[in-house]
Amino acid sequence: MPSQIATFILGDTILGVDILLIKEVYSKISLTPIPDAPEHLCGLMNLRGRVVTIVDLNVCLNRPAVESVEGSRLLILKTDEEIVSYQLEGLHEKAKLGEDIVGFLIDRMDDVIDVEDDEILPPPANLESMGEGLIEGVIKRGNDLVIILDVTAILNVVLESVAD
Repeated sequence: MPSQIATFILGDTILGVDILLIKEVYSKISLTPIPDAPEHLCGLMNLRGRVVTIVDLNVCLNRPAVESVEGSRLLILKTDEEIVSYQLEGLHEKAKLGEDIVGFLIDRMDDVIDVEDDEILPPPANLESMGEGLIEGVIKRGNDLVIILDVTAILNVVLESVAD
């Protein structure tokens, strides 16, 4: 079944997530640091009266942490409650986004692409250094590759680090 992948840029890499998991893209980032938090947790932010936990995808993917959020964007994810209708329709049975609102820090949005299931290839072995189990697959797009992230796996890493 075809799906739509929202692509975005992180450094020199094109990444993507299923568009159904995204609530919005936000640009006015004002972080409150979390004392003694793991490095991949940038901080918290008030978004229209709701607390959003901000995750530095760079750190999750074994890259250097973001030094400044100026010019960055937030990819705000939906919660389990917001995707329940997709799960009832048989979409995203395995997606577990949690009850809290989470935002991924990204450099900028790129495009939305239509993808057939057979176009998503298994991740090559050389991508394991980016974070084992965090990559669902890759898509060839012209001369570029789009790395599809496993949002549930990333959120599990975040939750495990907070629980430690």
